[in-house]
Amino acid sequence: MKKSHEIFTIISIIVFAIIVAVGVYIKDGVEMRNTHFFRLEINPKIEFMTGADNVVDSVYPVNAEAYSLVIGEDFVGLKIDEAVQKFLSLSAKMGYLDVDAKDNAVQISVTSSFTQALESKIYTTCNKYFSDNAIFCVIAESDADLALFNEAKKNGIGNIEKLVLCKSINEKDNSYTIDKLKKLSESDLLKIIKKYHSDYSEKLENFTQEELAIKQTIIANNKAKYDEHIASLNSKVLQKFSSEYAKYKRSETADYELDFAKKYEEHKRAKE
Repeated sequence: MKKSHEIFTIISIIVFAIIVAVGVYIKDGVEMRNTHFFRLEINPKIEFMTGADNVVDSVYPVNAEAYSLVIGEDFVGLKIDEAVQKFLSLSAKMGYLDVDAKDNAVQISVTSSFTQALESKIYTTCNKYFSDNAIFCVIAESDADLALFNEAKKNGIGNIEKLVLCKSINEKDNSYTIDKLKKLSESDLLKIIKKYHSDYSEKLENFTQEELAIKQTIIANNKAKYDEHIASLNSKVLQKFSSEYAKYKRSETADYELDFAKKYEEHKRAKE
């Protein structure tokens, strides 16, 4: 009888441990499934993470231009479309989007349980901003990028979305090789990125006045050009732009979808 009781106790402990483990796994799985990651690349390259409510939880400037752009700004707490619009507006005010040029480009990368819906929302927000402000800009989506598709295939990664997550971590810490990262699930990759975002938030809150002054100088230097462009907008200008913009996107987007990074570098070098 005593032995039976001991066996029953051991089985109960094992069952309880399994229930706890499964509960933690399900909770964690649900949490990460409700975590959305998206990245916008102009020259400022920026990442956002949101929860199920589509409100920004964190922002991570990938390069120096993006860092300069986000300091002194509050993106956390904004809805996705508000955050995207704010990023594009600041990019235009700082001259990263050239309001008078036709060689602007932005790439959208999204990883989410609702990738297509979220990508569509971000694309629509970008398109509306450019249309409303008469700014020529190619909007490229990473899942249509042939070079990224080939890179994912070469590395044995099932989809571009996962490759983007691997590359995001690798550029933050190259000790995380693509070969190691590809063995992790997308949920695990998102957890790593989420920690980087969380760790970086303190730096964003502690920018120097000198850094802020540099940002304000960049905006001031571009102000006359930006203000003149915005002042010129009227219904006639916007109507003409709408017709030209539709043709522009059809003719330019295909080139960027072959290899966004290469095409972007070509334009960058041409400006130097």
